Amino acid sequence: MSKFMSKALIALTFLSFSLVSHAFQDPKLHLEEVTKKISAEILNNKEKIKKDSEYAKSLIRDYLLPEIDSEYMAKRILGKTYWMQATEEQRKQFINEFIGLLLNSYAKGLASYDGQPISYDDTQYSKSGNLANVRSTIVPNEGEPILIDYRLKVQPDETWLVTDVIIEGVSMAKSYANQYREQISKIGLEETLKQLETENERAKKATEISDEKVEQS
Repeated sequence: MSKFMSKALIALTFLSFSLVSHAFQDPKLHLEEVTKKISAEILNNKEKIKKDSEYAKSLIRDYLLPEIDSEYMAKRILGKTYWMQATEEQRKQFINEFIGLLLNSYAKGLASYDGQPISYDDTQYSKSGNLANVRSTIVPNEGEPILIDYRLKVQPDETWLVTDVIIEGVSMAKSYANQYREQISKIGLEETLKQLETENERAKKATEISDEKVEQS
């Protein structure tokens, strides 16, 4: 796992409990509350997370994914041109495969959290009040503190959803956009979707625990 992906894992971990907050609630205060909850959940279940990949994925699936504006992020990653060119079925497939990417990339690393201190700066709002940024600082066991910005957008039902995570100035959405737009320009969207599906299936099998794997180890 690359250094960026490792830091992204830490960043996303703390969204794993409900980040739903009303527009009039300060996201910073809510993040502080949910950090306490997710920290306890991980620390109390580290062995289970290590041994049971499906349990780890269920934490991401049940608590993280509902807090991310998946369609908005998918649009940003593909870009206006590719999004408009894609069929409705291709859009849905890309969103589903992107979700699978998040599950396979981050669930397996949940147990790496060991209670590292996390602090949050005051929430910064846009002039309209519809966008917000919350900066957090994570102090790892080794190395320099990690600065992470959570970008959020208020929804029609007055909940906040995450639209991007920026780790030390590097946008997660932009990083994925650069990767997949380049790939699409070379081999097309349909082939890119097939490759993404194959990669997700391979990653899923790699985390499965079977009697055969146990016998070979």
